Amino acid sequence: MSPSAVSRRSVLRSAGFLAGAAALSACGNNTATGSKTPSKAKSGTLTIMSVQGEITDVEVAAFEQAHPGVKIKQINTDVTRLNAMLAAGNPPDVVRDAGTDVTPYIATRGVALNLDEYFAQSSVLKEADILPINNVWKWDGTTQGKGSRYGMAKDWSQDAMWWYNADMWSAAGLKAPDPSEPITYDELADAAKRLTSTKAGKTSVYGLFTTTAGMNRIGSMVATAGGRILSEDLATADFTSPEAIAALTWLVDVAKARLGYSLINPSPDWDGPEYVAGKQATSGQGFWFGGFLGSTAKAYQSKSVFAAAPTLGKKRVSPSFGAVGYWIPAKSRNPGAGFQFLEWYCGGAGARKRISAGNGLPSLKSMLSVVPQSTPFEKAAFKVQSDELHYVDVLHNATPYAQTTALDTTIAKTFTAMVGSGASVPKLADQLTKDVNAVLASGKKLVGK
Repeated sequence: MSPSAVSRRSVLRSAGFLAGAAALSACGNNTATGSKTPSKAKSGTLTIMSVQGEITDVEVAAFEQAHPGVKIKQINTDVTRLNAMLAAGNPPDVVRDAGTDVTPYIATRGVALNLDEYFAQSSVLKEADILPINNVWKWDGTTQGKGSRYGMAKDWSQDAMWWYNADMWSAAGLKAPDPSEPITYDELADAAKRLTSTKAGKTSVYGLFTTTAGMNRIGSMVATAGGRILSEDLATADFTSPEAIAALTWLVDVAKARLGYSLINPSPDWDGPEYVAGKQATSGQGFWFGGFLGSTAKAYQSKSVFAAAPTLGKKRVSPSFGAVGYWIPAKSRNPGAGFQFLEWYCGGAGARKRISAGNGLPSLKSMLSVVPQSTPFEKAAFKVQSDELHYVDVLHNATPYAQTTALDTTIAKTFTAMVGSGASVPKLADQLTKDVNAVLASGKKLVGK
């Protein structure tokens, strides 16, 4: 899993997708593609666009051994290159992406293959066994979470959940929260003030995890108060509702107070290294972070507690900010082998090995039993996580008219400028609404609406 903070690299990637939006529109039919009869896997090269190093050489060798005649060729994730390949009709066979963010976009433009018939004939990815998180990879033409499947999560977490260093809470004279019961964002901010240590203008410990204003973060906060950012038709955004104002107020307040890293006080890395270095009392990462601690900082397991997602309002909502997995381009040259890779890596032997190491949650119900539960730390984290599964939901933060990363780039730019200038939250909300809607309007024109 990758860190959730917006990095310079992700901003540049978003700009690349905006630049290539016209090409994407031109290469698709701008409607959700119909399901196709599954193609048989062909021998030869299977080209996968993924993050460098994520699919290891050992995994490649294991897949190739299980699928004789198929040779994996990996190319690094590059949005500009993907746009060009899609426009030229010569795409990768499999593409890594965040299902929460891209499904309406790639399905509407016709660049993603409808996988319904592939799933229907699969002996590995059975409908009754697929966890609800994979609904983010569904699209029926109007609503994400319904309709046809366009991809599959490889592993995932409920990313509004968080971790805290129990020793630091005790040292600050704070009663550690019940990890199974959500605290409010205001309670979290109050605790972070006491956990933050600053002398002579220099902060040695931040009480709060990194908070980055973006569609998923803001949208998840707003959802707990019963609201949403995007309109029902996903064509416009509104950051001026009472729920959105409350979320923005919290994000602005904690950023100004420097309770943690934020868009106006960027982190030198991501939560992991800062947390295990004792520079943060909390970490805003999902379940997979327990595996990270196990492989890099075992000493921190005994004092780290995994906690339920906070709430802004009275509704418990605990979403994924990614459900990262893979989709198959409609013009893939080897979709049959591409789906074999999805089966193996997202639900088969490849997934089993990864999940058993604690690297996120599986996509299949039947594989929950292989999640590590041998130590007290693992048992405690899995108990909290199991209870939290009841509150996962598809949040409607993605749209057919712009990539979520493009919207996040716009939000980051506006948030940084407005907060830096001392603008009020209502003015920030007005400007965010204006700027994000400009991006959406541009995207609507590109698809002829």
